[in-house]
Amino acid sequence: MQTFGKALRNSLPALGLGLLGALGAASVTAPAAYAQKVTAKKEFVENFNAANSALSSRNWSQALAKADAAAAHASGAQQRGAIEQIRVAASCDPSIKNHQGCIAAIEKAKASGGSGLPTKNYDQMLAGRYADAGNAAKALAQTKENISKYGGTSTEHAFVAKKELEGKNFAGAQTAINKAISAGKPTATHYNILLNALAGQNKMDEYYKTLERIAPSMGNDTYWRMLIERAKKEPTYRSNDVGLDVFRAMEAAKVSLKPQERFEMAEAARNRGIAIEAANAWSVLVKAGDANATKNKALVDSVTKAAAADKATELAKSEAVAATRATGEQFGIVAEGYLASGNTAKAVELFNKALAKGEMPAGTADLVKLRLGVAQMKAGKKADAVKTWQSIKADNGAAWLAKTWIAISKS
Repeated sequence: MQTFGKALRNSLPALGLGLLGALGAASVTAPAAYAQKVTAKKEFVENFNAANSALSSRNWSQALAKADAAAAHASGAQQRGAIEQIRVAASCDPSIKNHQGCIAAIEKAKASGGSGLPTKNYDQMLAGRYADAGNAAKALAQTKENISKYGGTSTEHAFVAKKELEGKNFAGAQTAINKAISAGKPTATHYNILLNALAGQNKMDEYYKTLERIAPSMGNDTYWRMLIERAKKEPTYRSNDVGLDVFRAMEAAKVSLKPQERFEMAEAARNRGIAIEAANAWSVLVKAGDANATKNKALVDSVTKAAAADKATELAKSEAVAATRATGEQFGIVAEGYLASGNTAKAVELFNKALAKGEMPAGTADLVKLRLGVAQMKAGKKADAVKTWQSIKADNGAAWLAKTWIAISKS
């Protein structure tokens, strides 16, 4: 559990300034200029309108000075509110990084008793400025208050979720991030929080179900890797039997394989007698100028020659030999060769012959079914493939990889 959580934390973007900035990005507007009225003193109107003009010119210090001058002549809640809006606008423009000054202006405005204040806007800005100023506790408290008052945005729920996760309140983080996901377009950052919250509660079934659900739509290598490589944790998993299938699933999910992984895939295929697949993997390394390909040139040449022979006559000969065997396992291996060559129809035929002949351990038969499903999907028979995969039960990695292939089929 800790390993997967660490992988997420190391591989995905943290929920940081982007989200905090969004919290503090509520617009700052000034009130309209005052016209001369019997209820407004001349000195108030002149200074207030001068403050507004200074705001328009982005002359913040002049705007504040004129607002202070107007305040001395303000009367009534409306005029006090108008002055405070000038002060907030001059202190909280996004270009101004004096977070404490902005906080003080908003807090003073809220306590002024002035009318007409954009209270929701100020509350949202206040949460963001608390966060930007490094006051995490106040930022969290203000955001929770805003959610309670106004219903909450996706950004606000995500901010709460991040802070709950940092405080190891994993259940609270899960609740908050699910609200964020429901309220807006989720990103990898949202799902990062959700997965870590689930891992923190040891809800691993839900953790992997989430990966199954999101990996196809997010197209994230980290998600696919964690989902696919979980097969290696199965009770009777053996890399000699299933390791190649793990690489096949990652390749199908468009995970970027490292050169060492590509080398291991080539060797796994060669050891299973699938020369065409081994040659395909080696060709990628040769094209990339990989050191393994250079160092093993004789092996690469041998595998390439064997692949050419399989395509020409050897697969057909191996099929005839498989028909004489007591079990269906050899049919399955020949079918893998045809699948690697792109002859999906022949691969489906021989995988079915392998299963019909039988006499294989249940785990081996389920691996044949796993590969049959792959051949069916590549042959354009997706519904048949899903049905095949859903029938797999073995705990050697076959059943787990079958679930991942169903997810891959949705991507």
